Amino acid sequence: MSKNIDDIAFIVQARLNSQRVPQKMIKPFAGTNLFGLVLDKLLQSKIIPSENIIASVYEEELFYEANTKRNIRTFERSYESANNDNDIKKIYEWHNKLPLNIWFLLVGAILFWILVLSMILYDNL
Repeated sequence: MSKNIDDIAFIVQARLNSQRVPQKMIKPFAGTNLFGLVLDKLLQSKIIPSENIIASVYEEELFYEANTKRNIRTFERSYESANNDNDIKKIYEWHNKLPLNIWFLLVGAILFWILVLSMILYDNL
């Protein structure tokens, strides 16, 4: 069964409380930051509708990067979700709060995924 790109939500979930590199998602990187870089790559895609990009964030700084600067829809994570490393139901609390007819592709906001997304989006695979 094939899926229509219009039925796929691209969820970028980010938080600022990394123990090894605190606030790594908003630290300056390549003229922007890691979170902004992932969002910009998704927005540059010729195949992903911008209204299908959703940022799942808790902190105001991440909301600003996604919603205020880039007009990307956001899902407001709870404190528990943004500060939990073990409970998958809490981490992905949005799974039952978005429309059920949307298929989800989770996009991790880390360097590995940035490179993969860059290749996919620029080649339009």
